[in-house]
This record gives sequence, structure tokens and C-alpha cells, in this order.
Amino acid sequence: MSPAGTARTPDARPLPLPLPVLMYHSVGGALPERLRDLSVPAHRLDEQLGALADAGYALVGLTEALVRHARGDRVVGLTFDDGYTDFVDAALEVLARHDARSTLYVPTRHLGGHATWLPDGGHLAILDGEAVREVADRGHEIGSHGAVHVPLDVLPGALAAAQLRESRRVLEDVVARRVESFCYPHGYHSRRLREQVRRAGYTNACAIGHRTSPVGEDSWAVSRLLVGPDHDGPAVLRLVHGDGRRGPVPALKRLAGPAWRATRRTALATGRTWT
Repeated sequence: MSPAGTARTPDARPLPLPLPVLMYHSVGGALPERLRDLSVPAHRLDEQLGALADAGYALVGLTEALVRHARGDRVVGLTFDDGYTDFVDAALEVLARHDARSTLYVPTRHLGGHATWLPDGGHLAILDGEAVREVADRGHEIGSHGAVHVPLDVLPGALAAAQLRESRRVLEDVVARRVESFCYPHGYHSRRLREQVRRAGYTNACAIGHRTSPVGEDSWAVSRLLVGPDHDGPAVLRLVHGDGRRGPVPALKRLAGPAWRATRRTALATGRTWT
């Protein structure tokens, strides 16, 4: 029998499979209709994780998932962006029920504040340092989501590098553990930024990608799958069992990257964040 993280070719040689990494944001937070995919109710999260656990997947945070997937384990990475208070209020109990761990990405200058970067979602509260420490003490990985929730690829290089170091230092002081994982705010990254993340001491970073993470993918640009409230258990299984192919939109975004980055940089200079 093949290891869980591999498939067999006709001549019985194992082939590694892509790594599914799921991307969540709020758990049950009230958001307007156009942002509804960013909030999964607790009962739906319970159904999704139950389906994955019943299918034999270990549910772990990103850093652990990368290590275990490399040795052939059957794993799914769980990530939660932004550090909303509903992670403690709603998600922790569900995760514990399924013996699941995750990586929670927190923007450090927003600790104890609100999601002011989110259109029509600025009422959502962000965990404070004490609550983040509680999450870490319960076995979940804490990762950096930057110092400020803005796309770092449009900041001056020195400023981006300083914020990468700052956020890691703050979080390590909060949780008294090494912080290894980074999540790009709004998902945007560049070759320069990926190198800055690596130099700041992070061992991995995740973007969006809308696909399973293919074998050999850059560890500082790990692809993820957005999970929404309409994904029931079978739908989540179909998502993680996908072959990794994407529709045309991600490819078009890559082609438009330099021009769109210049447009976003100009917007940021006038105080606006375009995503």
C-alpha cells in the first residue's frame, strides 16, 4: 500500500501528492453578502473538519503540515487569517472536538483592535495578546500576518522588511515561542518580498493560490484553498481531492501582476488600499 501522501504509478513507484491547505477567516462573524465567503459558521466548520477526519486526514497547522507531508503523512493544513476573537469564542471548541490544530495569523499592530482594513467588516474584533497566548498554549501555531494589514509588496523595501521583523518579534514576545510562519496580507507577494520573509527568519509563508500546494512549490509561497460557508462535508472533500488545476483568473492575475502592483502602489500613496 502506498504511503498516505503518495500515489502509485503502474510500475509501483510512489508519486507524491499535492498538499491541501485550507484558508479560513472568521468563524460565524456577521459580514455583508459580498464578504460572506470569509465567514464560516461554527456548525459548518464542525461538519467540514468531521468529514476530513473521517477520511483519515490529520488536521494540523501549516508548519507541521509541511513537515509531515514531506514524509508521506496524510495531512490537511488548517489556517485562519486575521486573528478574529471568534477564533477563541467559536473555533477552538470545534477544533478540539476533532483533535485538530491550526495556524492562526495575526497582524500585530491590530492586536486588541478591529479589522479596520475590511470594507464593511471593521466591527470585527481582533484578539489581544493574552488571548493569542491562550491559543498558542492550547497547541495552535501562531503566525505573523504582518505588523499592519496592508499588502507588503507595494511598500518600500526597507519598510516592508522592518515590519516583517517587527511583527515576528512582537509575536515571539507574546507567545514565548519561535514564530516560523507568515501569511501575506491580502495574498500579494513578489520575489523580493518572499526573499525578505525568508531573511526575517520565517521558514514558510502562505498566499492564496486557489489550489492545493503542488509538490516542489516555494515554501514561502504556499498555495491555499478558500473554504466558505457553502462547503458542506462532501464539498470540502472534493476540494482537497482536486487535481490542483485552477481556472483562468489566477493566471490572469499573475500576468497582470506588475501593472496591478504599480496601480496598488499609487493608490496606497493616496491612503487607499486596493486589493
